[in-house]
Amino acid sequence: MLKYSPTVHQKAKSRNALLVTLKGVKYGAFAGFIASSLISLAIAGAELAFGLPIGTFYSVIGIISGLNNVINASYLGFGLHLLVGILCGMAIGAIGIRWEKIRSFMLVPYKSSLFGVGAGIVIWLILFLPITTLLIQPSIQRIVVILAIAWQKPVLADQLSNSITNIAGIAIVFHLVWGALFGFSISSLLRIRVYKIKQHYKDIMDIDPNIRFITIFDANGNVLYTRHRQGVQNLLNKDESKKSLEMAMNSWKIREGLSDKIGRGMYVLAEYEKIKRLTMPFGDDLILYLTTEVEADHSNIYDRIRRLEAGLKY
Repeated sequence: MLKYSPTVHQKAKSRNALLVTLKGVKYGAFAGFIASSLISLAIAGAELAFGLPIGTFYSVIGIISGLNNVINASYLGFGLHLLVGILCGMAIGAIGIRWEKIRSFMLVPYKSSLFGVGAGIVIWLILFLPITTLLIQPSIQRIVVILAIAWQKPVLADQLSNSITNIAGIAIVFHLVWGALFGFSISSLLRIRVYKIKQHYKDIMDIDPNIRFITIFDANGNVLYTRHRQGVQNLLNKDESKKSLEMAMNSWKIREGLSDKIGRGMYVLAEYEKIKRLTMPFGDDLILYLTTEVEADHSNIYDRIRRLEAGLKY
């Protein structure tokens, strides 16, 4: 009997983990962009409240980055703000989607928002406060000179320093709001994805009346959706069905571990006296497991399923 070394399993596991992580990075980046864009409005409101021109915060960021032109510094500061928000979102999304407990939180809007609030506090502590303390405060005199020239009026260093200190203090509120917006955004993206997966179940069922059962996994083997065709009698009990799914998934992971030598698997067909069973990749990071009646034309089913995949790049 052919045996596979642990290296094969490890390769498949690593590849699956990478696919899941990349999905979290993608969603996190988008959610981070949305949250950072919206929080810019709150920053503008705070600047008005402290009697500062809109864009002062971003100008300061640009100035400490080395620019002397206030307008260019403002653009650079805004760009860096978005970039940091996106990068933080990518990191949080990757961490969140890899941990099953956190991923389950992210599918519930209010839980995902609370998770985002916690992440916002961490970002405030390890990123915003050090930047304010180590980079902005020591550069107050230079910032004052550049802003005074640009605004064509004297800028008191103490006044600006106090304003920056105040903004740093209320910045924790900005980060809490950012986290809540981020959490809600990434939850919405994940729930849209789950909804689309459920819609694809109906599309696949409509391909052929001989299709009996469909299960969709993620790359880690977590069941995202499973259902029998209405009116079809299940030949296995619950425990037997679970065992069959696990065997099919483990076999698929073994084949995936060999993909760098023989290419990625297209599908696996197991034919029994009473049913046929197909396992295949579905979209960019999903696995589809389905059973059919023996008389089903599995080649036609396979070809038509492949045509659905263009709608899975979400």
